Amino acid sequence: MEALSNSINDMMGSEYLHTTRYMERALMVQQMRDRKLTVTEEPAGAGRPRILHFQSRPTVSRVIKWEAVLRGPGLFVEIPCESFPEGSKESFISLLEFAEEHLKVVSVFVCFYKNRDDRVKLVRTFSFLGFEMVKPGHALVPARPDVLFMAYNFDRDSSDED
Repeated sequence: MEALSNSINDMMGSEYLHTTRYMERALMVQQMRDRKLTVTEEPAGAGRPRILHFQSRPTVSRVIKWEAVLRGPGLFVEIPCESFPEGSKESFISLLEFAEEHLKVVSVFVCFYKNRDDRVKLVRTFSFLGFEMVKPGHALVPARPDVLFMAYNFDRDSSDED
């Protein structure tokens, strides 16, 4: 996951230094905690974007983690290289709800390497959740031929009326 975390920062046009990783972890701020989800943040600064860590605990012994970069109107979520444990779908939906309700982002992007063995399954799974493939050259995503991006766009017109 560390490699993809670094890739996300590279993709977003920010320098990410391995040597300061331990310092960033010490500066994390808890954004939210409830029964379903805990969200912590590594504040932006010195050329780094805001990095969010999402953690859910569907059972006492199972922890599901997601890492994301918040950049402008979009949240970029890296898809871990490991297979999804049971409870991942519910955990990810909680992440989407947090992104819409608390971060007020316009889009959530998932990104993963194109050479993954489970790429077809990932595309099918995220398409089922309402994500769409992002075409190369999209204004909000960097040009990375080795990474596949999918986007979920929130309907702000109807949700703002609530």
